[in-house]
Amino acid sequence: LSATSSKLAMPMVRVATNVEMANISDDFEVKLTEVLHESMGKPRERIMIEIDGGRRLMYGAKPGPGCQISIKSIGCLGDQMNIRHSAKVCDFIQKELGVPKDKILIEFSDLSAHQVGFNGTTVAEELAKR
Repeated sequence: LSATSSKLAMPMVRVATNVEMANISDDFEVKLTEVLHESMGKPRERIMIEIDGGRRLMYGAKPGPGCQISIKSIGCLGDQMNIRHSAKVCDFIQKELGVPKDKILIEFSDLSAHQVGFNGTTVAEELAKR
């Protein structure tokens, strides 16, 4: 990605967990934004975080804390990069939510600029204007 497209590229992150919202710190999103900023190099102001706590979720047919994470981004995802992102995100989730790393699943989706809407258009259109 060019420097311009990197600034428009907005990672969208959804964290679904059976950990109750009352047990998730008020600054969880801020902390996760920092983890992703450091790992992906994306501007903090472009990272969107959604927390969906208190979900009915089970992994491995065993009760206990679990977490399903979706990370969608234009660029900054790939074989080696995802290994780094997974390590950093899993470390953070285990520390913050008490979910063991082997109960955290992450889906990475590398999107094209035309697949992301922003400011009443798409990122592709915004880039074409520059």
